[in-house]
Amino acid sequence: MAVTSSEDHANIPRRSRHRVASRYLHSPLQACADSAVIVLLSVATGVAYHQEFLNETGPIGSFVYTGAVVAVLFAGIARLVSVRHAATLTSGTDRLRDAALVWNLTFAALVLLLFSLKAGQQFSRGAVFFFYLIGLPAIGAWRVFVPPLLARVLRKAGTAARECIVIGDGEDKALDEFVSELAEEGRPVPTVIKFHARCQRAAWNEERERLIARAISAAHALRHGEIYLCATGVPADRLASIQRGLTLLPRAIYVVPDAETSSLLRCKPSNVGSHLAVEVRSEPFDPVQRTIKRLVDFVVALVAIVFLAPFFCVVALAIRLDSPGPVIFRQTRNGYRGKPFRIFKLRTMKVQEDGPAVRQASRDDSRVTRVGRFLRKTSIDELPQLLNVLMGQMSLVGPRPHAQAHDDIYARTIENYEVRQHVKPGVTGWAQVNGLRGETATLDLMYKRIEYDLWYAVHASLLLDAEILARTVFEVARQRNAY
Repeated sequence: MAVTSSEDHANIPRRSRHRVASRYLHSPLQACADSAVIVLLSVATGVAYHQEFLNETGPIGSFVYTGAVVAVLFAGIARLVSVRHAATLTSGTDRLRDAALVWNLTFAALVLLLFSLKAGQQFSRGAVFFFYLIGLPAIGAWRVFVPPLLARVLRKAGTAARECIVIGDGEDKALDEFVSELAEEGRPVPTVIKFHARCQRAAWNEERERLIARAISAAHALRHGEIYLCATGVPADRLASIQRGLTLLPRAIYVVPDAETSSLLRCKPSNVGSHLAVEVRSEPFDPVQRTIKRLVDFVVALVAIVFLAPFFCVVALAIRLDSPGPVIFRQTRNGYRGKPFRIFKLRTMKVQEDGPAVRQASRDDSRVTRVGRFLRKTSIDELPQLLNVLMGQMSLVGPRPHAQAHDDIYARTIENYEVRQHVKPGVTGWAQVNGLRGETATLDLMYKRIEYDLWYAVHASLLLDAEILARTVFEVARQRNAY
């Protein structure tokens, strides 16, 4: 048995000075600091914009109000985004990526809020846009470098006076990693007691007695702190025996499970009679989330159709003048659970296909009209699918529906292809915002698209939908694979 003191572990390396425990990112101190910086940024960028372009200071009160609204939205969305991360520690890269995502979602929510409340006239659109542009890199840098400093302050205030004990199997390779992570959280290096967890049965009682005696001796010599009992490699009966012996000590005792048990503990438990069941995978949307998703789909589609109606009339006239044929193209596609429906698109081709042999549009395709080429590049041709969304046949976000002829082919050649139909098809999707848009000329390209579609079908959430919608705007502007 080995007892390692704080001095023996003084040289344990910290993997990164920028690693921060996730709980510190949502502390009141961090929230207040974030809010203060966001409000200051709003005022500074608003004044700078008005001085530069309008030669006046501008309504400072309005800038403060804008900053306060953005700060509240940022805090709420940041908390939702953090739920995706099961890891205790976050790196600078993690926080930079999340800050960019949260900032984009915050301003998307702000625009939606202003539009819904018809409050846009009370805000300077130029100042808000300037606030967004300057704030994106500023908040990213802030979330990379400031949380470690604030976390250090909180750690010194709360944990510096505590001295914990770590007990584990001497052959457990994860034991030193756990001790290192305690140090990364700012705790004093603990006293480590190692023992032989898998010794012979005849020698176990003596090994256990020595372990308990060492733990009691260490507890008497140290200040207040926890006892961490690492369970990896320790048989269940011996773990329970050690735990009973440690209850003599007036200290909090934590059992650190192995990786497999840890993954179960993060899951949602439920009671089934006298048994406990653990949900290791949840369905993409529960009934409440499905209702919210449908409500958002309906409201956004309805508002967009009403708002874009005059634009549709202009586009329809351009299509009719450019080439003979109908304005709206209808094609049968398979939707939710394989149920067929008629999808609506603006006609972009001279020849329309809807049969057993549908050929995808390719680069420089002679079938595409002049107006159609512009509509396809800008994805305007997909906008009539808002009608499909309104009727409940599609969602704003989901796997893109394919022509039935293609479904028949891919279902025979790609394993689990039909799983993508377990969620509603969408106007935009996870594959599209990851560059897999347009023609799938080879089976490999279709494999990649289906891989993203299947991932979405399993991991779909309201937050992921919001991220996809935000990224769709940038993807349409890039016009990747759009022809």
